[in-house]
Amino acid sequence: MDRSPTARAVCTARLVRLLRALGLTDRAASCTAALRAMTGSWGTATVTGLGESDVSSDGSPLEFAVGFDDTHPSLQFAVEPLAPGGTPADRAAAARHTMAALARHHGACADRHTAVADLFLPADPATDPATDHLAMYGAEVTRGRPVRFKVWFYLAADHPLERCTRALDRLGLGAAHPTVAAHVQRDERRDRPFLFSLDLAPGAAARVKVYFRHYEADTKYMATLMEPYPGFSADPVADFCTTLTDGRDSLAEQAPATCLTFTGTGGPAVAATLYLPMWTYAPHDEAVRQRFHQVLATTGRSAELYDRVLREAAARPLDGARGIHNYIAWRPGRLRPRLKVYLSPELRHTDPAARYALD
Repeated sequence: MDRSPTARAVCTARLVRLLRALGLTDRAASCTAALRAMTGSWGTATVTGLGESDVSSDGSPLEFAVGFDDTHPSLQFAVEPLAPGGTPADRAAAARHTMAALARHHGACADRHTAVADLFLPADPATDPATDHLAMYGAEVTRGRPVRFKVWFYLAADHPLERCTRALDRLGLGAAHPTVAAHVQRDERRDRPFLFSLDLAPGAAARVKVYFRHYEADTKYMATLMEPYPGFSADPVADFCTTLTDGRDSLAEQAPATCLTFTGTGGPAVAATLYLPMWTYAPHDEAVRQRFHQVLATTGRSAELYDRVLREAAARPLDGARGIHNYIAWRPGRLRPRLKVYLSPELRHTDPAARYALD
């Protein structure tokens, strides 16, 4: 009899530790209940009993993200619904069941999910295999606010811009088409849309985001790409990239990512974000920690909270391997840049760079 803990139990314990590190223990009950709903498809499977996920760089089906801004820190957790040993059809069904559970028990609004779900969660994935991975569901909590939910859908590798355009039309965001198309400055192979996300909330303020990976990129290209968006300018983007990559110019070894945020009826993006993957551009996580300290210092922030979070997130010495830091994100804020650190629980292995060789 296998006495290994279930994947749900392992992930719940990690979540509680991070809530404690962020001073959010009063939200533990609502967050752990949300995580139970988001991992319902996992059943009693152990980590190794679940299929490989795309959520974290090592294949873990969970990722944490801690946001640093000028109010309160936030904690986000993202989950891929995975039926143990499941087929694409099983994954599509698991994603739909997850949405139903979040709507029924946790107040998530399913309206826009329903409007586009068939584009990303086909009833028969054998005839419309959008991608090996279909969806992730996320919850975010910060002091003074209820838990907020979102979903990320994966865009097909073939003609992702076309599927993205159809989804925007269904949501009444057709005016966003020129902005999304302009962000593909080279071609869909090198500036590839890969995720389409929705806030699972009602109202015009609920966000829609389109995420891109930028292959064969360098620091200059990313600075130029982001410069037109609200609050961005080329020099801070370049400084962010060079600090976190220890002065590299080329970012071709692992593609950086961006996202554009839309609300209302679309049109120009109301916000944009830059994400740097961190499991390739540093020898180990201690080097990432030291570099992020420099980024925090340039924004006038203390590293104390980040270090406290990292101690709870890490299950090994930081200088022993790389892979805890998935991404670090940068976007302008009202007073200073907002920063977000995406953390893998490393439930499967460390040093995931080989798994994410250029694709």
